Amino acid sequence: MNRRVRLAVSGLRRFEFPYLKDAQGRFAPLIYLQVWTGNRWLYLQAYVDSGASWSVFHADVAQLLGIRLTQAKKRYVALGNGSVIPVHLCRIRVRFAGLELMVPAGFSDALGVGFNLLGRAGFFDHFLMCFNDRARILTATRLTASR
Repeated sequence: MNRRVRLAVSGLRRFEFPYLKDAQGRFAPLIYLQVWTGNRWLYLQAYVDSGASWSVFHADVAQLLGIRLTQAKKRYVALGNGSVIPVHLCRIRVRFAGLELMVPAGFSDALGVGFNLLGRAGFFDHFLMCFNDRARILTATRLTASR
């Protein structure tokens, strides 16, 4: 066992998310999370993508959150198909699996998929994510670490 991080086996909080159907009717690890707009919580759907470094949301989500993309850091992100898209990075407040977090998120009007992406940064260091494609369930287990 890695000595740097020990998991408290008893008392771990596990959350199960049944896969939802995507636009093509296939089951996928799509979940709902809440994002803070400045005066209320808004539910968003996102595809949990263990291959994505950052979460990336469509640019219209930034408008709903009151984020001015012209004031956010602009980066270029490579996608799995080799294409590169511009992404405006900032930190947003989210609620996921019983935990409220400030996470880095990108916004782009060039996101060519029909859904938002929930990536590793800000999430995978707080949760162990287990994809069970056979049972069509994503399990998010909250990590409690002692260092």
